[in-house]
Amino acid sequence: MDYETKPFNSKEYAFLLFDSIKELVNEIKQRDEEYNLSRLVAGYSWEWISKKNKDLFDIKIDNVNLKWNSVSNDWVNSKNSVNEVGCIHTTQGYDLNYAGIVFGNEITYDKVNNEILILQDNYHDKNGKQTIKDPKELKDFIINIYKTLLLRGIKGSYIYVCDKNLREYFANYITKFKTEKTIRIVPKEEVIPYQNSIPLYDLKAAAGSFSELQEVSTDFDWIELPSRYKPSDDLFACTVEGESMNKVIPNGSICLFRKYTAGSRNGRIVLVEHTSIQDPDFGSGYTVKEYQSKKNVEDDQWSHQSIILKPLSYNLEYDDIVIEEDELSDLRVIGVFECVL
Repeated sequence: MDYETKPFNSKEYAFLLFDSIKELVNEIKQRDEEYNLSRLVAGYSWEWISKKNKDLFDIKIDNVNLKWNSVSNDWVNSKNSVNEVGCIHTTQGYDLNYAGIVFGNEITYDKVNNEILILQDNYHDKNGKQTIKDPKELKDFIINIYKTLLLRGIKGSYIYVCDKNLREYFANYITKFKTEKTIRIVPKEEVIPYQNSIPLYDLKAAAGSFSELQEVSTDFDWIELPSRYKPSDDLFACTVEGESMNKVIPNGSICLFRKYTAGSRNGRIVLVEHTSIQDPDFGSGYTVKEYQSKKNVEDDQWSHQSIILKPLSYNLEYDDIVIEEDELSDLRVIGVFECVL
């Protein structure tokens, strides 16, 4: 009996197939901002040339250049791991929240014979090549690598397949990722605040004083959230302009923030208000930057010595904004960055 093929679809687990490596990389970085422990991993389809020359890229797909893991021990938790690609060895024994798995050019699909094939010339694990001589055994070995990588993600697995035939085959079983680029503004007569929409604030019009985040108002637009988010009264959105955060937030992006109430802010991207901030990118009194704190510790008591608001930009002309101890009372963390909408 022939059964109708339906791609896997679940609200409990995100299992998605990407047509664009760039979109896969962007989504993994966004999931890492939201949930941490989201990483890219791949099969051995590329040589590790950056091991000897840090200026070189190992993995080149379309217009995206990536590097293999720069460290072997505890790579998942290393400083720059979200910008690198791990392998079976560097992720063995680790659980990730989201795994972005790249199927390389060493694995393809034969449409005529309905069979997965291995292209040995495109396989670059020296240990595997030297120890496994039988083609069938090598095929089983490589398929098992990908099976193991597919078990790393607890909340979801995102997949990009280099080989066109294999990608089309996977599309029969895996739901394709669809970019949600259109942000719908909810008509005023349909708005149910924080139930079907959240506020989109215009911070440049706030004139130095941020209104209460839970205030119901018609002075700003209300927008729908992507399906993976549930509206709540601690969420809001605003537009981030400029290039000072372009490693994470492209210029002009509408970003989702969660109202800050308590907890550590160190190392998080935050929206802050301060009377002395004059950020040319974002507007008088406001900025979006990575938050870092310097503390004074004395007799088991601590206080802030200064707050450093760091740009995350490919443009090195952007400087840190330093709020000294005597200015800290005027500093207000409004929200913590969730993602780019």
